[in-house]
Amino acid sequence: MAADIKTPGLDALGAGDDIVAGFQLAELPVRGRVARLGPVIDEILSAHDYPPSVASLVGEAALLALLIGDAMKFEGRLVIQASGGNTNPGGIEGKGAVSFVVADYVPGEGVRGFAKFDAGKVAALEIERGARPGAQALLGEGHFAMTIDQGPDMAPYQGVVSLDGPSLASCAEHYFHQSEQLHTRIRLAVGEHYAGEGKRAWRAGGAMIQRLAGDDVRASQDEDFEHVRTLFDTIEDAELLDPDVASGRLLYRLFHEDGVRLQSQRPVTRRCTCEAERLMRILASFPPEDRDYMARDGRIVMTCEYCNKDWTFAPEDVEAAGR
Repeated sequence: MAADIKTPGLDALGAGDDIVAGFQLAELPVRGRVARLGPVIDEILSAHDYPPSVASLVGEAALLALLIGDAMKFEGRLVIQASGGNTNPGGIEGKGAVSFVVADYVPGEGVRGFAKFDAGKVAALEIERGARPGAQALLGEGHFAMTIDQGPDMAPYQGVVSLDGPSLASCAEHYFHQSEQLHTRIRLAVGEHYAGEGKRAWRAGGAMIQRLAGDDVRASQDEDFEHVRTLFDTIEDAELLDPDVASGRLLYRLFHEDGVRLQSQRPVTRRCTCEAERLMRILASFPPEDRDYMARDGRIVMTCEYCNKDWTFAPEDVEAAGR
C-alpha cells in the first residue's frame, strides 16, 4: 500500500523511529528506501564502548544492511562487511585502525552490527582528523562485501569490491555500479542527540535511490535519474537525524513535484541470535584446551560480539551439549 505525500498530514507519514519504508516517483524509473533508527541503534551502539568514529561506522553499516536488505525480495539475511587491509572479507583481522565492521538485516527479525578496532590507532586518527575521519581512513586499504544468505539449503551469494570512497555509502554505490550495473545513490547519517535529563542517545537515518532496470537504457532514463539524484543530494544530515522531521516531510521537500508515494512503513527491531543452548553447542565444538583458556573461576565465559553480553556456563553443561 502506498500513499501520495501531500501537505496536509505529511508529518504523519513516515513518522516515528525504528522504521523503514519504500517510496516511488510517479512516471520516473526510480525506486527508493528511507529508514529512521532511534532506540534500536542506541541499543546496538551503547552496548559497546565505541569511540565516536567507530560508533558512526557501525551505525552506517547497520543502516546500509537495513536499506539494501529491505529493498531486496528474498527470504534470508543480508550482510554488509568492510575489512581493512584484508584480502578475505570473511577473515578476522585487517590492518586499519578498524580491522572490520559487519552488520546484517533479516526482514521480520531486525538488524545488528559490531566492529573490531585498535583503540590506540583510532584515538590517534581522531586526534589527527577529528571525531569523524570516515570509513576509508579508519579501515585503510581493504574490501567491501555484500552477502545474501538464504539459509543452509542454498549457497550464499557474495559480491566483493575494493574500499573505494570516503564512506560506506560510497563503497556501496561503487558495489552496485561495478557488480550490478545499477545506478545508486545513498545518504547515511549517524549522531548523538540530547534525550533529556542530561542524557544523550544515538540516532541514525538513511535514504537510498536506485534507477530501475529496464529492457533498454534510454537517454531519457539517465536524465530522469540525474534529476532525482540532484534533488536527493540536497538531503542534510540534520533532516535524517531530527526526530521532529518525519520521513514524509523530507520526501515531500525533495520530490513533491515528481509525485512521490510513500509505501507502508515496517517496524525495525534489534536482533541477536545468542542464546544459551546455541552457545553451549558452539563451545562444545572447541578443543578442550580452548575451553580451558576461556574459563574464569571454573566457569566458561563467552561474550557475544554483537550485543556484548557475557554468558557463563559450567564445564559439565558444555560437555553435555556436545553429546
